[in-house]
Amino acid sequence: MSRARRLGCDVRVSDSTTFQASARSRQVLWGVVLALAVGGCGRNDLTQVPPPPPPPPVASVEVSPTSATLDSGQTLSLNATPKDGGGHAVPGLPVTWMSDDTQIATVTPAGIVTALTGGTATVTATSDDVRGRAEIAVIAPLPPPGVSCLTQPGAVLTVSGVQTSALVDTSLALNAKIAASTAQFLTSENIPIRVGGNAGLCFSAGGVMGTLPPATPWIRMHKTYGLVPYARSFRLERLRVFDYGMGVSMDAAGDASWSLRDVYFTYIRDDCVENTFLNSGTIENSLFDGCYEAFSSRPYTTPPPDGSNNLVVVRNSLVRLQDMDQGYLRPGHGGFFKWYPAAPKVSLYHTVFRVDSPNIENSVLVPLPDQLQDCVGNVMIWLGSGPFPEPLPARAGCFTLLTGAEGLQYWNDAVARWKAEHPAMSADLGPPIVSLYSPADSTTLTGVVTLTATAVDDQAVAGVQFALNGQNIGAEVTTESAATKFTLPWDSHAVANGTYALTARVRDGVGQATTSAGVTVTISN
Repeated sequence: MSRARRLGCDVRVSDSTTFQASARSRQVLWGVVLALAVGGCGRNDLTQVPPPPPPPPVASVEVSPTSATLDSGQTLSLNATPKDGGGHAVPGLPVTWMSDDTQIATVTPAGIVTALTGGTATVTATSDDVRGRAEIAVIAPLPPPGVSCLTQPGAVLTVSGVQTSALVDTSLALNAKIAASTAQFLTSENIPIRVGGNAGLCFSAGGVMGTLPPATPWIRMHKTYGLVPYARSFRLERLRVFDYGMGVSMDAAGDASWSLRDVYFTYIRDDCVENTFLNSGTIENSLFDGCYEAFSSRPYTTPPPDGSNNLVVVRNSLVRLQDMDQGYLRPGHGGFFKWYPAAPKVSLYHTVFRVDSPNIENSVLVPLPDQLQDCVGNVMIWLGSGPFPEPLPARAGCFTLLTGAEGLQYWNDAVARWKAEHPAMSADLGPPIVSLYSPADSTTLTGVVTLTATAVDDQAVAGVQFALNGQNIGAEVTTESAATKFTLPWDSHAVANGTYALTARVRDGVGQATTSAGVTVTISN
């Protein structure tokens, strides 16, 4: 038997031809047989590729992104890359995923995270017993109407009593809560409340009472803000603000998806709600009783943001514009909507608007048609002279127009009903404010004259008493002639000719009183 036969080797000549080494081909194949015998004829295929080397050990697992803040219900796809000691990706290795708190966030075998409720969860990616992590922060869902945001998970900061200095804390934790139901901010600070930090911040209740008189110039009032938040998904509820330039100002790009509920803003000299970066937001079940401008979405940064894909919703609220003694250019008001062309769309539901005069600024009383997304069941009360100054939306069911005594009664009933549903808002927190409106300083008075003071309280003015050199003249005026205006017809023959200091003293229903700055008048009869 030949050596090749004894070795039992096959010879593969090509990919398709194989034959046994035998006597007939001994001479042809002898060289090949010898080569196989020397190299080990256990190999059947001369073209066989050696197996690849094993992958290098995994030294780290890189997860991307390493952290994220999600709204409840939002999903996020994570990526995991195993890497060797040199930082090079090791392909083809399996990765397993796990969340350490599936009540807050879950993760699929493919690395897709679903946020469930407020809190933080660590999502781990494991490959070859090496782990990488991503920290997932979940913003607490906004509670349903009627349920306080204080019920959300998160640390609580309690603020109580009279606050004579500003509250400033811009490093609050995720879903932090500020409980301020008994807090009264009576401070000369331009911004008495400045809070923020992580997302989901809840600020609940409290009062911010201003003291600047109605004659204060607009430019001075423009620097004052009741509250300025710096937080995504900020939620504000049951806060009262009286006599500030802005009631609340969302003044940062990150103030997305804000929410105002059950707030009460009175005598706000500029914007009741300022939305500078054109973010989405919701206003619900709130009373804005006297705004120079109600809602502003006008940027001041360059380049301006584009908020045209965002939405501001106003629902079940009451909004009244107030003619201010000191407007931006002159006395008056600036309209319900100070709205930039690329500002958010607006949806209005079951909200009552009251206006007593045309606006003096380049704002509008009604959103422009291309910016009004939805509009259902609203009431516009016009108490000025002549027809309503702007065309109301033509779509059915959007607005009902009421005028005159019917409109005023409708407004008064709606305000009384709102306050009955918000009893905590009926306590008088601060003293009233007052300025003389007419006559002007250095005026000569002759015969019967009209004295007018502008007086406002966070609840209601009980009466205004005019005085010359500290001595009362005429009867106390207890009824407004127009909103915030208290007028006394007075016969100047009642006093001797001469120069006097004219003042007005206002009191509220709980006995708090304020006296105006005086003006010099000369009686000449």
